[in-house]
Amino acid sequence: MNKAFCKEPDSTLPPRCPKCGNDGAQVSIQTLLGHVQAQDAQSLGEPAYCCTTDSCDIAYFDLLERSIGLAAATHFFWPKDLAGPLCSCHGLTCDDIDLDLAEGTPTRVRAVVQQAGLPGADCAIRSADGRSCVGRVQRYYMRRKTGA
Repeated sequence: MNKAFCKEPDSTLPPRCPKCGNDGAQVSIQTLLGHVQAQDAQSLGEPAYCCTTDSCDIAYFDLLERSIGLAAATHFFWPKDLAGPLCSCHGLTCDDIDLDLAEGTPTRVRAVVQQAGLPGADCAIRSADGRSCVGRVQRYYMRRKTGA
């Protein structure tokens, strides 16, 4: 095919989700394979990106705007999947944080934040965006604590 008809990615721009237009977070092939079927992962070029926009139904995409929908992905986290855990590595859920708030002590939150910092946390593979859960946990905790 003539190159004039192929869309080439613009390497000067951050990778953006083809549906919502927000920036993506680059993920490793191990992370991708941990959350989608192998044939779906192969449909994307490298590097692959996770769309972390809460309301977007795209899970992963590449620079050529090929994508994998959230319905084809597994083990996604809150708030992308409202029923998903906040921490995929240690299983912390929104209900766990609500219990901490009801009890007046963030015992579960502190334990997960501490565990996420340990060498064997596997956040890069278990978390669908390849990142530690600490930011998500803290964000949800503060939202619930302040009522925002």
